[in-house]
Amino acid sequence: MRKRITFGLVAGVCIIATGCTSTGAAEEDAKVYCELPSNRFRMADEILLAVNDARLAEGLMPLVPDESLADVAGEYACEMIEAEFFSHHSPETKQGPGDRLTKAGYIYFTMGENLAVGQTTATDVFDAWMASPRHRENILSPEWRETGIAVRVTPDGQYYWVQEFADPVKL
Repeated sequence: MRKRITFGLVAGVCIIATGCTSTGAAEEDAKVYCELPSNRFRMADEILLAVNDARLAEGLMPLVPDESLADVAGEYACEMIEAEFFSHHSPETKQGPGDRLTKAGYIYFTMGENLAVGQTTATDVFDAWMASPRHRENILSPEWRETGIAVRVTPDGQYYWVQEFADPVKL
């Protein structure tokens, strides 16, 4: 799934353009807890390497990993797991990816997000994203300069993957 938000200043007003959403809220009483896979850093590094290899093959600059984007990605993966939904917008907080970045203090011109659930390896999730036109567009967008990647897992072994993309405003 893909979500892109673009900020532009027109006479001092922010204009926001949004992409796809879906819902899948879960029952309130059924809590699942987010776990950190022991190899989560290696998995994130493998995705970053694959993404940057694909970008370089297209003549694009590689993405630089950003810790704050990775933190937002990890927190959102846990939110989806614990509330049992899969969407770019939280049914509980009503926040989308741009809201989450802003709340974390990350200032950007544009941003995007890729989500996946179920794949158990970095190769599988990268291949699935590249096979999807909307996810591939995010991976190969020349707009982005930074990325943050997170993988989390449910106690029963269901993997959730979040990749944030952004063109940051550096003050």
